[in-house]
Amino acid sequence: MQSRRDQAQAQSYMVGRLTAALVMGEPEALENPHRRMLTGILAGLLIGCLVTGGFVVYGLLRPGGATGWQKPGTLIAEKESGGRFILVDGQLRPVHNYASAALIFGGRPAVVRASAASLNEVPRGLPLGIVGAPDSLPPVDGLAGISWSACALGRAGGAGSPGTGTMLILSADDGGTPVRADAGFTVAAPDGRTFLVTEGRRMALTEPWIPRVLGYPAAPTIAPGWLDQLPAGPDVKPIVVADRGEPGPVVDGRPTRIGQVFVARVVGTPDRYFVLQRDGLSAAGETAVALLLGDPATSAAYPDEPVRPRELTAGALAALPVSNRDPLPAGLPTRPPVPVTPPTGQTWCAERHTPDGPVTVTTRPVPNGIVPGDTPGFDRTAHTAVAVWVDPGTGGLVRQGRPGQANGTSFFLVTDAGVKYPIASADAAEALGYPLAAARTVPAPLLALLATGPLLDPAAARR
Repeated sequence: MQSRRDQAQAQSYMVGRLTAALVMGEPEALENPHRRMLTGILAGLLIGCLVTGGFVVYGLLRPGGATGWQKPGTLIAEKESGGRFILVDGQLRPVHNYASAALIFGGRPAVVRASAASLNEVPRGLPLGIVGAPDSLPPVDGLAGISWSACALGRAGGAGSPGTGTMLILSADDGGTPVRADAGFTVAAPDGRTFLVTEGRRMALTEPWIPRVLGYPAAPTIAPGWLDQLPAGPDVKPIVVADRGEPGPVVDGRPTRIGQVFVARVVGTPDRYFVLQRDGLSAAGETAVALLLGDPATSAAYPDEPVRPRELTAGALAALPVSNRDPLPAGLPTRPPVPVTPPTGQTWCAERHTPDGPVTVTTRPVPNGIVPGDTPGFDRTAHTAVAVWVDPGTGGLVRQGRPGQANGTSFFLVTDAGVKYPIASADAAEALGYPLAAARTVPAPLLALLATGPLLDPAAARR
């Protein structure tokens, strides 16, 4: 009886005969049909090892043979140290940053990595470039869809407390919650001036008693950089009534004086207010009435009685002449805006959905931003933001100007480091990869919030 070993050997023998018959056409061949293939594989492996070993030995004896970095217009990055060089007149010159290299070459250079061994035998020169210029350049459309928000910061860098600075936010988020059109609040500038903020404008309150008579609490101090973002509206000032205090007509059997305020009450209708002027009664809204009654000068029209509205009968109203003068200056709200405060943990922001678009006053939480330090080569003013938040990769070429006016000639590169860099010329902008036609118009007060870096000038980069 055959054992399992005998059966396995028989099976192997039969498979060998079949393989020899298929490969060599001879089932009784004495050679292994796979011998040539095995010999070729072993020979190839041996030759490959010898060639590889030869290259290794050559690399050890003659290291650094790469030459791709020698092409003109190439920014060379050393693999080991990360140092950057450009080849000038046979010398490797260190370059401070990528923007400087672009200005030197007249366009954005290709970056080629090279080993230190490849660069060892090339003589070195002095550094080139502009210290402090950007090391990365944002895309041409890096400001598309970006909102610009200037937010008031509190004493400890938080929101909702008296402001001591401004934070600039450049982000693609949805922004803050707009303040209602019929609402407003008062803020104080560091120089003591007080402003009413409503409908995206600031209106100077020229007298200290005006906020009180309009119903506003004490105004927190706001940084001038924030106030500058709001377009100026008309001043809220005392209403001038010509000949105030002079005798007027007799009304309902009583003498009157110019400048007195009257109220007509009719059941089922709102009270109507008027101020007596030389040529008759002028209709007055709530704002005008508050300013008239709160003005110390109005006491001249009430020499022997308290300053308050006098009731006017329907007959007297019909008998008195009507003046077409509006006591309230044009542009002021006829009703005092409803006083509002920002929610807890939020602050006031002046927001533009495009840098040259209209201003919307909003409330929003303030993110933790970059706090620019006093870095040499970067200029800061009293209007510069104390903190900046910029979405990564955001930035681009901007032009200083105002909506509806001729564009200015000052161009800047804004980067996600929260810095603006002046551009020396159109050639400099083109070298950095930004056509002038792609520049976005930004008002000067908004640009002033960004710290200013060094001038990006090709001539300076080559020095």
